[in-house]
Parts: sequence; structure tokens; C-alpha cells
Amino acid sequence: MTMQASIRPYLNQAYLIGLLMVAVGLTLSPFLMGMSQFWLVLVWLVDGFGTKTINDKLKRFGYNKAAVFLVAFYLMHIVGLLWTSDFQYAMKDLRVKLPILVMPFVLSSMEPLDRKRFDFVMLVYVLSVFIATLFSSASYWRRDYEDVREISHFISHIRFCLNIVFCIAIIGWYMVKTIVSVSRQKVEGPTKVKFPVPAFSAKYAINRYLQSFLLFWFVYQIYILESLSGYVIFVAITIISAVYIFLRWKKSRAWHIAVGATAIAVCIIGVGVTMHFVKPLLKVEPVDFNTLEKKTALGNDYWHDTVYNPIEDGKYVGLYYCRKELQEAWPHRSGLPLEGMTLNGENLEATLARYLTSKGLRKDAQGVMALTDEDIHNIEQGMANYNNWKHPGLRARLSSTIFEYNLYRRFNNPNGGSLSQRIEFTRASFHIIRQHLWFGVGTGDVPQAFAQTYDEIHSPLKEEFRFRAHNQYLAISVAFGLVGLAFFIFVLFYPWFSSRQHRNYLYMVFLCIMLLSMFPEDTLETQVGVTLFAFFESLLLFAMPQNSVDVNQ
Repeated sequence: MTMQASIRPYLNQAYLIGLLMVAVGLTLSPFLMGMSQFWLVLVWLVDGFGTKTINDKLKRFGYNKAAVFLVAFYLMHIVGLLWTSDFQYAMKDLRVKLPILVMPFVLSSMEPLDRKRFDFVMLVYVLSVFIATLFSSASYWRRDYEDVREISHFISHIRFCLNIVFCIAIIGWYMVKTIVSVSRQKVEGPTKVKFPVPAFSAKYAINRYLQSFLLFWFVYQIYILESLSGYVIFVAITIISAVYIFLRWKKSRAWHIAVGATAIAVCIIGVGVTMHFVKPLLKVEPVDFNTLEKKTALGNDYWHDTVYNPIEDGKYVGLYYCRKELQEAWPHRSGLPLEGMTLNGENLEATLARYLTSKGLRKDAQGVMALTDEDIHNIEQGMANYNNWKHPGLRARLSSTIFEYNLYRRFNNPNGGSLSQRIEFTRASFHIIRQHLWFGVGTGDVPQAFAQTYDEIHSPLKEEFRFRAHNQYLAISVAFGLVGLAFFIFVLFYPWFSSRQHRNYLYMVFLCIMLLSMFPEDTLETQVGVTLFAFFESLLLFAMPQNSVDVNQ
């Protein structure tokens, strides 16, 4: 037995450990996620010890065009150094995007995983995301946060949502695989059923109930994280999954009708629920100034305004406003000055006025004294809407988004607003693209191009809010022009159209999640986002066992 053959079992285990490090690190440990790349490269080198084996690996990679194009996308960033002046940022960008080089190269040149090891990687990934949600849920239930986004302890809440949505798809896929396996057992005879989740394979019922629990648990997590993009992507993936089953699963016509009706029902219910929350937030009652009271209970004058103050939950913040009484009453409730800032840097008086409005209280001494100690704490922390705190979820997210947009539309103030800031990011991105249409500004000059552009377009964004594109397609266009964008889109879609082998459910769902996430976010500009993309793109294209392609096979 050769030395290579003798260490083969250990190398296989080491390779599996490297994949598990990525699966765990994606939501629990950025350090582990980064170290996994060096581990996988080391395993690849040891496994390739000997010229012939190295050559075999290189040939396997070279024959895999999807892997070659992914690596070429990374190399495009190196080519972009030719017209770059800021090499410090360029080196940082190349370091962050290193998984796009490492993952496709290593996973495409190694042997595909067998069914058992692939299932184990997916199981560990799902359980790792589940553990991360336990931490976030604990913070949520204890109200241990100023902004709900803070309950995601290890990674950004948006990337966390992407992982959760993908876990929902994974669990759904395994549940269908289990149902199909049991159905085939009944038809083909008493052959042993191979459960797709090894750790849950003791009994079919246990397997099914645990999967169902995780499925509903992750849906709940999407709800509490209040990520608008998370809501949209979840609904989109639900509809896409129904359509996929409709087209691929060979069942009766009645089954196809049922699946199609389910997809339509999801759309109708989604629109109905959204409108149920949105309508009260958009409806503003007309104001008859003749009927408004002119004096407070203490005899001071009210100020009534519907022009220079925003609207909160369909109510004018500027009605029944007595600043004199606010200045006198507030020091009795809080040690923070009314003219100062909240603990998260927001204008305290504006926050107080919005909070009182959301509770249906007037902006006077009585309104301030009617606030509970918990309300005072919320205001000091920068929470501006009582209803958003009391009833978190979809309604809270829609309420804050509508407020941000109205503030931007009426007062040209996008600062601090997730949606309104993105409008400014987009304006700046298109301005840069028009100036550098074909090849962009290069790998390293993106930050300085945005800094210069915000001044050129006279953006109302404050310095601390002047970020980059927050849209991956625009980010690629800014850096590499329309030529780079065309190549990027080609790289994304090539695997799907090049081989029927790649048209499996898990890859389709993951690709859709990535494509959708790249509209509101520059997903590939952060370590977590680029590792999530590179890892599962490579795992599902190059390492997935052949017999796990589809549920109806």
C-alpha cells in the first residue's frame, strides 16, 4: 500500500472537517469561517502530494467550466488593478473575495462527497444556524436590544436572514425526500428507508416532527428579524418552490392544480397581509384647524403644524405641540437633555415627539407625564415608535420604511433611513457608471469614486451615511463597467443553463436567494456574504453527490 493510499481516509476526514468549519462559521464564527479556507487549501496540497495527483486535480478543475468561470470572476478583480490608484483598498477587496478563488478551485478538483457526508454537512449547517437563532431569540425575548438588528450577534442581520431562508429550503427539500422514500418503500416493497437527515433517522415520526419544528422555527426567525429583504426573499422562494414542484414532480393533474393554486394563494395572502398593515399607516385624516384645541390643560398655547413635521403611523407629529411644556416636563422624567441626543445618536426631542404621537398622546406636559418608565427608557435608547416596539415584525418594518420614505420625499432627508439612503446610493452609482461606462473605476477606486460623487450630485447624505452602492449589480458596474457586469451575470447563470445536472432544487433555490439578495445589498463585498456565495455555489455544483440531484428521481 502506498503512502498516499494509507493516508487517504485521514485526508477524507480532514476535507470533511474543512467543509464543516465553513458550515459552522457562516453564522457562528467569522474567525472559523476565515480559517477554513486555509485548512481546505492545506488539505488540497497534502492530498495532491505527488506530481501526477496534482496534475489530475488541475485537469479536473480545468474541465469544469463553471469552476473556471467563477475563478475567472475573481481574476477580473486582479485585472482591475491595472486602472486602480488606491491599492490599499484593492488589496482589502481581494482578501475579502478570496473565497471565490479558493472554494471553486478546491471543491471542483476534489472528489464529490458521498451521500452520507453531504447530508452531514447540510445537517451541521442547519443546526449551526439553529444555534445562532437561539442567541438571537434570547435577546429578542428579553428585549435586550436598542435596534432589532442587534439580536443577530455573530453576523449582520441581513446575511443572517439569507442563511435562515436557505435553511428553510433545505429542510423542505429533505422533508420531501423523506416522503418520496417512504412512498417508494410502499410501492417497491419493504426495502430499508434511508432517511436524509442521519441524526434524526431513529424513527420516521421523530424525523418528520423535528424537521417540522425547525421549519416553523426558522419562519418565526424571519418574522422577528424585521428584514424587509428577508420577507421578500422568503415569499419569493416559497412561490418559486411551488412552481418548481409544479413543473418537475410527476404527479396527477389534480396535484399540479393544487400546487398552482397554493402558489397563487401565497401571492394573494402575502399582498393581503401587507395591505392590511400598510393601509392604516398611509391613511392620514384631514385636519380642520378650527376644531383643534388652542390651549393645553395648563393654559399654554399649542402649535399645530401639518407642513414642517413628519407623519407617524398616519398621524401628524406637529399637532398639539407645546415645546415649552416639553422643556419643563422632560427633566422630571429623564437625565438626558431634551435638546441633546438619544443614546444611539438621534435627536431626542424629535424622537420624543414621534413616540408620543405613536401612543396617541399630545406633545405637552400631560403627555410626557403619562409615559411609563419603560417608555422613557425606549425614548432614551432612540426608539421613536411605541407600536413598533410593542408589536414587532412585518408591521413595524413597514411602518419604519414608510416613515423613512415620507421624510425623504417631503423634506429631502435620507439620513438614517434604510430605504431612502439606498435611493441616494443608487443615484451616486448611476452617476459613476455614466462617467466610467465600459470598464468602471477599477478594483480599488470605488470608495473614493463614491466620496467624490456625493459632493458632485449635492447629496443631502451626511458624511457618516455616505456608503457604497448596497446593490451588487451596481457595485460590479461601478468597479468594472458594463463589461464586468455582463461577465458577472454570465458567471451566475452559466451553470444553470450548461448542464441538466445542475438544475436541482437546492442549487436553484440558493441561486435565487443570491440573485434577489444582490438587489438591496452588495452581498459579495463582505466576508460572510462572499463566503456564503462561494461555499454553497461550489458545494452544490461540484461536491454534491450525483444521486441527490432531485426529489423525483
